[in-house]
Amino acid sequence: MQSTDHHPTPTDEFDMSPFTTAPLQIDMRVQFEGKTPAEVFDIMGDPARIKDWYLLAKEVHLSETESQDFEVEFILFGRVKEAILHWDMPIRYVYRADGADFPIKNYVGLIEIQTPEHNRGVMIWRQFFDDIEGLSNQRILPIILPPLNRASLERLAPMIGGTEVIVRDFMSSGSSLK
Repeated sequence: MQSTDHHPTPTDEFDMSPFTTAPLQIDMRVQFEGKTPAEVFDIMGDPARIKDWYLLAKEVHLSETESQDFEVEFILFGRVKEAILHWDMPIRYVYRADGADFPIKNYVGLIEIQTPEHNRGVMIWRQFFDDIEGLSNQRILPIILPPLNRASLERLAPMIGGTEVIVRDFMSSGSSLK
């Protein structure tokens, strides 16, 4: 499904309104089999594993406190703090990402594991945001972010029994980006 003039408004999916009013910009899915939700969540919910699969992640800095918050040092974005807003293991978590050099503002992400069949399901990663700072970032991120995320999920797929990667990009129209 491609959208050029509006963003999807899922009605039967997890309600993100308590966490963000930003529109869905990228909806990504990895179909998987042979893994339980807990096994997939163990990888997706472990910050230390991010650099194993996300192409731009250089280092992960875990909190020294009891907090689940952590920081990821990215190649293009510098240090980005990721704060857990909702944690429902092994089904889903919601997080906010921000940093001084992170050009994507009001970013909230959702990671969700759906398993309609035993040991077969889909890992969903949704990125919500409504502002990209800087003219050059506004021009380049809508072009590079969707394929970069796809390549990262292709790298993740073997780790979680992935059989198919699907990326739906709603950034291209630029209708909500400032």
